Amino acid sequence: MAEASTFQLSELLANDAQTCFSRLSQLLKPQTTVVVTCQADDRLPTTFIAQALAVATASQGYLRFDGLSSLAQAAIAVIDPDRRFAVTGATRAIAPVGDRPFQVSIAADGHVNILLLKGIGQHPHMSDTMSHEWVRGLTVLAASIDLSQVDHLNSLLVAWMLQINQGVGQGRCRLINVGRQAVAQLTQLRLNHLLNIV
Repeated sequence: MAEASTFQLSELLANDAQTCFSRLSQLLKPQTTVVVTCQADDRLPTTFIAQALAVATASQGYLRFDGLSSLAQAAIAVIDPDRRFAVTGATRAIAPVGDRPFQVSIAADGHVNILLLKGIGQHPHMSDTMSHEWVRGLTVLAASIDLSQVDHLNSLLVAWMLQINQGVGQGRCRLINVGRQAVAQLTQLRLNHLLNIV
């Protein structure tokens, strides 16, 4: 078995994106692993994660991250349901994909999309701080929270969306496919200026 290639995250990020992913593409082959060593990086850039995930999936190889912060570990667990990424020394896991009341995907440009599933406001996972803290493990340029399956907002869901908004960074998160009742609720609570409704 060949020894895994190892890179520092800072070394990969120092190169332009094309060079970085060309290098990963050359090394990642079916069933091989490339190790990315992180120096307790608190946040992973979503643009890097999106492209690295695409390369790993296309090559059928794996990336292993060593030295991630616990929040970055949680972010990896949320955005990688196919487990193309491994994390050395993973601490507290977030609820598995099927047990979460939301689905997260990252577009090729790093845009984070969060689809809220029906009944999310009453889901027991929502009271766990890791249900929103994972986003603090990412450097997000833009994010969308899709409310197409949500009819009514309760205080727990509103607080969760505010936490996601704060974790992403003010002005970078938008609510999409928001129903009339939810818009009315957010407006009544005067949260429409904090949460960008599209």
